[in-house]
Amino acid sequence: MHILFVANYSPPYGGGIQFVIASLTRALLARGHEVSILAADTGIPRGISEWKGARLIGVPASNLLERRSVPYPLFSPPALRRALNEVLPSVDVVHIHGMLYLSSVMAAWSARRGGRRVILTEHVGSVPYNNLLFRAAQASAMATLGRACLRGCDEVVVLNGRVAAELQPLLPRRVSLRRIPNGVDAALFHPPSDRAALRERLDLHTPTILFAGRVVEKKGIDLVLDAARRLPEWTFAICGQDSELLSGTPANVRIGGKLDQAALAEWYGAADLLLLPSEGEGFPLVVQEALACGLPVMVTDDATNREYLSDQVAFFVRRHGAQITGALRGVFDRAEDLASRRAPARRWAVEHFDWERTVEAYLHLYQGK
Repeated sequence: MHILFVANYSPPYGGGIQFVIASLTRALLARGHEVSILAADTGIPRGISEWKGARLIGVPASNLLERRSVPYPLFSPPALRRALNEVLPSVDVVHIHGMLYLSSVMAAWSARRGGRRVILTEHVGSVPYNNLLFRAAQASAMATLGRACLRGCDEVVVLNGRVAAELQPLLPRRVSLRRIPNGVDAALFHPPSDRAALRERLDLHTPTILFAGRVVEKKGIDLVLDAARRLPEWTFAICGQDSELLSGTPANVRIGGKLDQAALAEWYGAADLLLLPSEGEGFPLVVQEALACGLPVMVTDDATNREYLSDQVAFFVRRHGAQITGALRGVFDRAEDLASRRAPARRWAVEHFDWERTVEAYLHLYQGK
C-alpha cells in the first residue's frame, strides 16, 4: 500500500505532528508499505527528496506567520496542484494531518475525485489564542477550510473529546469520527539505569522542574518562568524549539534549546517533575514521553488531560501563577511521594500509549475496516 501523508511541515522539521508522522512512517515502512510526505518546503528541500526511506515532496510556501508562533505555511496553489497531480495516481490512501491548511483541502478533494481513500487526523482543533485577530481568523478557517476538508474525507480521527465536539457539527453524515491516541516509543524513552550519575553529569543538584515544548503562548511558558521567579532555590530546565531565544530569564533557569530525542530522554530521566501548563492541545507527546521515562507530570486541570491521565501519575493544576507555585511547593514538600510515582508513571505509559496499537488502528482505517 502507498500512503501519502499531507501536513503543514514534514519531518525532520520539529513539532509534535511531525514526530507522529515520523513514527507512523517508520512503522509503515517496516511493514513493507510505501510512504510519501507532502508538506511545505520548510526544513526540507523543495521538490522530491528522501528521508529514512520515505519520499518527501517539498512544496513552495511562505512561512511568515510562524515568526508570530503560528505554524501556518502559505502554500503556492499552482505548485501544490502540480505536486498533487504528480503523486496521487500512485497513492492508495491519503492521510491528512490538520484540516485548516490549503494543502489539506486540495489533497482531500483531489484524492476523493480520484477515488482514493482519505483519512484526516485533527490533532488540536481550535487554539485559544489571546490575539483576537488570530481567534477570528481561526474561527473563519474552521467554518470554511475546515468544513471543506471534512467533506472530502472518508474517516476523521481525533485525540480527545473536546476536538470531537468541535468537529461534530461540521461533519457530513457519511463521515465517521474515531478516537485514536498517539503512542510513545518505550524503547527510546525509558528510565535511566543510573539516575544519580545522570543528574551529576547534567550538573543538577537541586529539585529540577522540566518544561519541554515549543516556546509558544499556548504551552504556558510564561507561567513556567513565573514559577521560576517565585522559586529561585530550584532549577527550571526549558528544552524545546526557540527556547534559546528567551531573554531575561531568572538565574535558576537552564536553557536546553532544541534537543534530539535521545538527549531529551536524558532530561526526562534526570528531572524530578515535568511542568506543562498548556491549553488547546490534542494530548501532548512530551507528557507521554516523560511518563515513559518514569517522570511524573504536572499539567493543566482540563478535560483532555483527565481523559488520558490519573492522579497516580499526574498532578492537575489551574493555569494561574500563584496556584502553580503553591502546587509545586506542595509536591516537593512530599518528596517521597513524588519519587514513589516514577515506577507507576512508566507502567502507565507502557500500558496506555503503545505505538503498535496506534499503527494497527490506522492500518485498519487505511484498509476501510
